Amino acid sequence: MPERQENATAQFVAVDELLTRWLAERRSLLTRYTELVVSLDIQSSEDALKQRQLELCTRLIDYTSSGHFEVFHELLAEAEQFDDGSKDVAVQLMPSIGDTTEVILAYEEKYGDGGNYPETLPRDLSALGEVLESRFVLEDRLIAGLHQSHRRLVESPAPV
Repeated sequence: MPERQENATAQFVAVDELLTRWLAERRSLLTRYTELVVSLDIQSSEDALKQRQLELCTRLIDYTSSGHFEVFHELLAEAEQFDDGSKDVAVQLMPSIGDTTEVILAYEEKYGDGGNYPETLPRDLSALGEVLESRFVLEDRLIAGLHQSHRRLVESPAPV
């Protein structure tokens, strides 16, 4: 977790670096999701499916945890540093993001132990994809409202 910064510009830079790493985690999560979907479509061996399922579940938990316990907190700290009302965006979006977390955790609980794959996997995987898409849209709105809106302030020269 980035060290809490003394000024808004330093906080912005720290959050920008954190977001770059976190969004790379998102791409990795999407890669694992796609690999599992393809494995399911081509009817891969049960061992290959189990391995891809375990990798996906690990990425799901890592990404979700990073969001809740690090990224969102740092975005809120940035909003507080700038004190421009941008924190209201988080108040509006966080409940919906929390709802997606519940679905992600339920999926991981059902499939994360590497056990047998019930007939419900294709349906559950499809539902997970829809939830992830919704979550990413909400997260992008959160980033835009709490971080990108500050980019102009940080990058524009101070008035003379």
